[in-house]
Amino acid sequence: MLKFKLGLSDYEAVTAPDMVTALRLMERERFGLYVLDGGLRNLKGPSLCERIRASDARTPIVIFSGHAFESDIEAGMLAGANAYLIKPDSSELIPTMRRLLLEAAAG
Repeated sequence: MLKFKLGLSDYEAVTAPDMVTALRLMERERFGLYVLDGGLRNLKGPSLCERIRASDARTPIVIFSGHAFESDIEAGMLAGANAYLIKPDSSELIPTMRRLLLEAAAG
């Protein structure tokens, strides 16, 4: 559903069902922004965020998660996310993505 919503807003989305696939995709392709689920199979969103940050300090990262405890949000932000949004409310996702992409383009 999220891929469909992003497509309606003219964003091309590439999805990965698990951590191994996500890491392979990141090795082969350059992305303008990452939207991470807080609970991917085999890996938590903050852990994947840390792995991305280890090799890419600049690309914006949004964690979009159903894990809504303050400790979850804090862990995501400490891992290097630029934003942490709580599911199922996706109303701020597109505006947050636009803002982060503009900020990244401005340098």
